Parts: sequence; structure tokens; C-alpha cells
Amino acid sequence: MKKSILVVDDVVENIDILKTILIDKYTVRVATRGKMALKIAEKFKPDLILLDIMMPEMDGYEVCTK
Repeated sequence: MKKSILVVDDVVENIDILKTILIDKYTVRVATRGKMALKIAEKFKPDLILLDIMMPEMDGYEVCTK
């Protein structure tokens, strides 16, 4: 079973690059907002989260705190 990674970034191009690099070896889920990331992380329990710090609404530090 592949390990899973949650990629969180508000810039879709960044997500696309990371997905292209990681998709062969990992199950990759993505979120473009902090609240969405929290819901996905709660449901799927990723092995690793790649989290952008500077995002609108809820920044990466707030996501980590929650």
C-alpha cells in the first residue's frame, strides 16, 4: 500500500508540480485552503502533509495549530 501525502497550497501550479513528482510513489490528495486541508486530513489521515504557510483565510501556522 502506498503512503499518502496531502499537498496544501493555494497556487494550483504548485500543486500540479508536486503531484507530478509524487504521484508514482504516493497517494496524493490536495487542498487549496486550510479548512479543506483539515477536513481531508481528518478523514484520510495522511502520512505527510506538505503545507504552504502563506494562504488566504487560514494560513499554514493556523492549520498546524488546529
